Amino acid sequence: MPASKQWLIGALVLCITSSAWGSAWAREAKMGKQITLVREGQSDYRIVLPNRSSAAQRHAAEELASFLEQMSGARLPMVSEREWQGEPAVFVGLAGSARRAAPRASRGGLGSDGLVIMTAPPHLLLFGGEPRGTLYAVYTFLEEHLGCRWWTSTASTIPRRRTITLGAINDRQVPVLEYREPFFHDAFDGDWAVRNKSNGNRPDLDAARGGKITYTGFVHTFYPLVPPEQHFAQHPEWYSEIGGKRTADHAQLCLTNPELTAFVVGRVKEWLRANPRTGIISVSQNDWHGNCQCANCKALDDKEGSPAGSLLHFVNAVAREVGKEFPRVAIDTLAYQYTRKPPRYVRPEPNVIVRLCSIECNFARPLTDSSNRSFYQDLVGWSKVSQRLYVWDYVTNFAHYLRPHPNVPVLGPNVLTFVTNGVRGIFEQGSYTSPGGEMAALKAWVLAKLLWNPNRDANALIQEFLHGYFGPAGPSVGRYLDLVHEDAVSHHYYLGCFAPVEAPFPGYETMKRSELAYQQAFRAVAGEGELERRVRLARLPLLYTWLLRPDLVARAQGEGFRWSASCDFAITGRELVAICKENNISQHREGAPISELEQRLVAFDRHASAPPAGFEGVAGLVELPDYLIRADRAASYAGDAGASDGVCVVLPGDRGPECEAQGELWFGQDQPVAKYRCFATVKCELTGQQGNAFALGFYDHVSDEDLISKPVPISQVASGQWQSYEIGTVDLKQFARPPHLWVGMVGNGANVKSVAVDRFFLVPVP
Repeated sequence: MPASKQWLIGALVLCITSSAWGSAWAREAKMGKQITLVREGQSDYRIVLPNRSSAAQRHAAEELASFLEQMSGARLPMVSEREWQGEPAVFVGLAGSARRAAPRASRGGLGSDGLVIMTAPPHLLLFGGEPRGTLYAVYTFLEEHLGCRWWTSTASTIPRRRTITLGAINDRQVPVLEYREPFFHDAFDGDWAVRNKSNGNRPDLDAARGGKITYTGFVHTFYPLVPPEQHFAQHPEWYSEIGGKRTADHAQLCLTNPELTAFVVGRVKEWLRANPRTGIISVSQNDWHGNCQCANCKALDDKEGSPAGSLLHFVNAVAREVGKEFPRVAIDTLAYQYTRKPPRYVRPEPNVIVRLCSIECNFARPLTDSSNRSFYQDLVGWSKVSQRLYVWDYVTNFAHYLRPHPNVPVLGPNVLTFVTNGVRGIFEQGSYTSPGGEMAALKAWVLAKLLWNPNRDANALIQEFLHGYFGPAGPSVGRYLDLVHEDAVSHHYYLGCFAPVEAPFPGYETMKRSELAYQQAFRAVAGEGELERRVRLARLPLLYTWLLRPDLVARAQGEGFRWSASCDFAITGRELVAICKENNISQHREGAPISELEQRLVAFDRHASAPPAGFEGVAGLVELPDYLIRADRAASYAGDAGASDGVCVVLPGDRGPECEAQGELWFGQDQPVAKYRCFATVKCELTGQQGNAFALGFYDHVSDEDLISKPVPISQVASGQWQSYEIGTVDLKQFARPPHLWVGMVGNGANVKSVAVDRFFLVPVP
């Protein structure tokens, strides 16, 4: 066919198509500018990409096509501008054709993450700043206009809609926070992160997913930059002077040493040359105290009123030099622990980010609460002097990922407080080393929404997640969250991010009511396998608490309260381990593998224990079995048929007083009995008859002293036999923090082969 005829037929087809769609446009206009993307599972729309589309734009288009097909059954073809024939279009990315369809469309002011969703009937435009804005426009359209939700990396809600009709849309969103990172294990999934608009350093965000804000070093880089094993011997003056002596043992750097400053500048440049995609590099203190007390550093800190003075002078000097070669890279440092208070005079350079850390805060109450006054004052102070202020916030219990941690109600108020005070980046550190931290899925999702838009109604977001993720069980799970938070607040408990299992919440009544709430939750989703699994995981903190608080179990048994787990801790332990494995939970606290907990709970065919000899039938007796005992690393678990539950903790006989087995006690405010006689059940293997075998004691954390400490002479020990030794009588209501009982070694290895501890037990004194 001659080219002229091809052109003529093409023109006629285009005219017919345009005429037909011109009528459609008129109809849509009469309907209030509505457009129908899909009608009864069919669509005439095309997804149109710029001719030179980026990997992120192409991925955005693929995601849009995929989710629209899941929703409606209609698969919209993807074409480039040059292939587009004038059909109704969803423009993904702003290029020539999209601009002609909507002449007022602009990327001005969108930055890297801002987005625009707008209708220009019959067309729809989804675009944003580069590199992530267009992706965010697609996901925001799917979420806010079509009802899609991505709760976790594996759980989502994609509504089924055979017909998709849109009214007029002109939506422009630019996030107030440039850096947004909910730091939970599941949130590292690249798809979850980009769909929920998280752009932090850790998620798996490749170019197709818009990339991310990339750190080099990330945090605590003083020693990685200046390794003491390489430099201390030759340059001790580069490290802290403490007590008149230079040291690198849990110390920092000497920040007023000009040679050190020049060396660090060179090291930072080396790191940046090796990592050309870096946007931020960390020059920050080590994760301990030990700042330099030399005359120069001390004088500068005294003048500035804070050790942040010498730190910021040093970081500024590094930033000025590095900025000459790397003008687009920011230097990040910390306002953390001893540097948290802002300095009087020095101000961060424009290319310096100060990251303020909230580690000392009470996370049961908002940051504006009187219990957090000191931190809030520092936040306000830094906001007045920093051009780029970030925050490192803490939203889990690092000592017990699986313990109730009632901070959900303060998430929204705290994010808003940060933003109100000029914060531009927020890092929310959650249970990052493992899936399955307490309410990790809810916290990650809610925080992602709040970091994008801090003005969202946090309570509404919480309820939305509970309903969407737990289905009919959502209200009951929400009841548990309310109960535990109310309990912590009523106790005026200062909720840190390392709360012990012996903390006063949840108290016994709260545990009972929470159990009833979860029983109702299970009834609501009975037979729904996936929803049942989610409820089992959500209830894991209760199971963990029952397991590690034998005082609560003793009260439940005494009252005849029927709870969902067994009063046999061996059975409960196996249930907890099974739930952890079902949900791929690999750590029960920061750095501690679940296998460690599994060994404590279910190793050696552990079984239920009988009451201690001579105390059978004693009401209210409480035992602290060996799986609750904290022991020196030299200790080991061993099976022993004579132990009450078949397992014991073994301590080597040649160790000194630092080698202890400790039994933590609980707060006694809501205990029906205050005073207890305390005992330890111990077996000693002797090789001689001289001296003491071991010692017993009672330690108070507040006074930092042993209120009871007494040696047990070998003459009172029957070698190889289990014996119960009385430690003393204590009134638990006298203590502001949980004290602990202990069995300690005395370094008599010539006469003592080993000491095994079976359990501590407490007999109530009416």
